[in-house]
This record gives sequence, C-alpha cells and structure tokens, in this order.
Amino acid sequence: MQEMGERSDYNYVFGVFKSRENELLDESRIESLLKSAGFEEAVPQIPESPFAEELRKLKNESGIDSGISREFEEINSFLQLNSPSAELKNLVFIPWDFFNLKVAILSKIKDKHIDNLYGPEGNVSIEQLKISTEDMNFSNLPQNLYDALQQAWISYYETDKNTQAFEFTLDREKNLLLTETALFTGSKDLIDFFKAVEELKLGELIIRAKEASIEWNLVAKGLKESSLVDNFKDIYPNQPQEWQGYISSLRDSLLKRILYAFSEKQNISEIILVSKQELNSYLERWKYYSPSIEYAYYFLARKFADLYNIRLILLGKLTGISIETLKKRILNVCV
Repeated sequence: MQEMGERSDYNYVFGVFKSRENELLDESRIESLLKSAGFEEAVPQIPESPFAEELRKLKNESGIDSGISREFEEINSFLQLNSPSAELKNLVFIPWDFFNLKVAILSKIKDKHIDNLYGPEGNVSIEQLKISTEDMNFSNLPQNLYDALQQAWISYYETDKNTQAFEFTLDREKNLLLTETALFTGSKDLIDFFKAVEELKLGELIIRAKEASIEWNLVAKGLKESSLVDNFKDIYPNQPQEWQGYISSLRDSLLKRILYAFSEKQNISEIILVSKQELNSYLERWKYYSPSIEYAYYFLARKFADLYNIRLILLGKLTGISIETLKKRILNVCV
C-alpha cells in the first residue's frame, strides 16, 4: 500500500485528476441541469462520480448530502495518501478545519447542538474537535490552528465575549494562513490567487459589516495585518459614497473594486459574485498546466464548486426555486 508522503511529484495526482475531468460541469451541463423539468429529470444528468452513485441509491435530499459526504471523504483519503506536498493538503484542509473548529466552539458557547452544520473533515477529525471543545483543552490541535484560536479568544474577551469578534478574528487568521501556505509553495500563481482571495474576504467583511451596521471595533478584529485597520477607521462611520476619496488612493486591486462598487450602491451579492468570477480567471489558466500543484488545486477547486452548484440546483428543483434565482447563485469557484 502507498504510504502517505511517498509520492514525490505530481505525475500520479495529475493522472488521476485528469482522468476525472469528465466529472466536472461545464456551462452547457449547468444550463441543462437548470432547465430540467424537475428533480427526477435532473438526477440522470449528473456526471458519473461518487456523488452520482450515492444520489441514485437515494433520490432525495438525504441522497444529495450522502453523495457530497462521500466525495469529501474520498478527496481527504486520496490527499492524505498521495499528496506530494503538505501545502496542497493544507490549502484544501485549512478552510475545513477552521470552519469545523468555529462550529464546535460556537456550539459550546451558545449551548446548542448543531452537529448538522459541520463540514468535511480536514487534518482534524470532528470528533477530536468536539472532545477538545467539551474539555476546553485545545493543546492537541495542530500548532497553526491552536495559535489562530488563541488570537480569536483574545478578541472574544477584549470585546466582552462578543462572538462576532471571535468569528472575524478566526476567519482572518485562516485567510492569513492560506496566504502564508501559498507562499511556501513558491508558486507565483498560487501566491497571487490567495492574495486575491484575502482581498475578497477583507472587502466582503467591510461591506457586509457596514450594511449590517456592525461597529468598527468589531470589524477591526477581522483586519489584522491590513493597512485598513488604521486607514479605514475614521471613514468607516461615514456613508459609503464618502469613502471614494480614500478608495481612489488604493492600488488597483480586487479589494479596491469591491469597496468602490459598494460605494456606488451596487448590490452586495452581485459584487461578491462578480469578484468570485474574477478569481475563477486564475483557475482556468491552470487547467492547461502540466503536472503541478497549480493543476491539482485547479481540479479540486472546480470539484468543490461543482458540488456546491449541484446541491444548489437539486435542492432548488425539490423546493421549486426559480431558474433565475438559481442562476444568480451559481459559483465558478468556492473560497
């Protein structure tokens, strides 16, 4: 049996993922799924995959969830066994670990059992997170996750136990860690991509917080190591249209475009959707790369977006959501 870490290059991973590209949805497949008359007509159009196998066993919402769970479990197993680098695994697993950690802790803080909200398992099992949270002893977590959690606890107690401050800080620590991981790959493509992801998350935090009238002292917890912490403090309370002088001084970037669109009173959901489509332009180039971490990440990112889109469409067919509404929620990339 292949031992974890034995693969020394991306040739094997490339071969496996390349052979599975027929599972990925192109625009015509998505359009066909959207136009299907209903759930029963949509199911046979799902490309052959572990998801499709599970869905055909149980053609309902439980089958959808079972299919997605199996896909994530198989991806986890494959990467643990075959990933040539820790960086590829971490770029995939860090968001999963942070999300599940957040669910576990908020469940404890709010004294609510929300097991159905956990996502796929990454480097840390959900059971381990539950045990750590129950005992409030996180010393057995990976160091990067432990360090990020300590920062989130600091924000939590500095703001009189505000859970938004906790979440904003943990999310920021996750995004900084992803950017740092991309730096370790030495890939300019991945570095540029995750810097853009970081800008998207900063912009999204600011505009959603402003829309919800969240106080600056909480928002600032999610802006660690960003110049926005100091430079945006005084103008944040103003109307967004009054931000434009400062925005014009920023270098051309995704963050600048997000803030400017918001200051022009554009719809937030549309702003984020357009921004994610911009991120997809990075991924589409990597489709044609030779065996590499870029191609591997491209395939996985597309796979995750497809699982999101398929679930969205199938649930829409079950509940009668209009095609127009579904189209507005389709994603090219999940970040």
